[in-house]
Amino acid sequence: MRKILFVLAVLASTPVAGEPLVRLHTSYYYIDGPSASLLAAQLDQNGPVGSDGKHYPGRTRWDIQWKFKHEQQGTACSMKDVAVAVGIAQTVPKWRGEDKGASGLKALWTKFIDALQRHEDGHKDHGLKAGKEIETAILAVKPASNCEDLDLAANTAAQAIVTKYQALDEEYDRKTDHGRNQGATLL
Repeated sequence: MRKILFVLAVLASTPVAGEPLVRLHTSYYYIDGPSASLLAAQLDQNGPVGSDGKHYPGRTRWDIQWKFKHEQQGTACSMKDVAVAVGIAQTVPKWRGEDKGASGLKALWTKFIDALQRHEDGHKDHGLKAGKEIETAILAVKPASNCEDLDLAANTAAQAIVTKYQALDEEYDRKTDHGRNQGATLL
């Protein structure tokens, strides 16, 4: 019976990971034209600007914020509560003249926009996975002799995860040619 009570006491005092708070915002820019080449030119001219300064048909940015509480108990400082928030902002095009477009162009547009959304959702998934990993990593930080060392360990672990997923985003765009290899092209 004592073992069961001990296990329950340990579980009750161990912080448990939840789901990060997620805020998703989608914004649109508008293009118009009667042909795939005109629409593609407007995507290249009006699309969101990537970190390399070039225009792309779509863009997903994510930002992760974390905060935590700790408590000093005797000679050890341990993690008490963790909160993680993931902000995701997607920018994608809308074709103003879609309802007036030729059926073949409409079909091409639908295929393009579906592929672009799948590509951008890949970036979104990176942000979501990073948020979950950060929460888990902070909760896993071992107690330290003082809270400053605990803070440093938690923030270092979280920042390393952000850096890892930023690199995965860059590699994803290189491999997919910013979604073109996934069908996100009109030409």
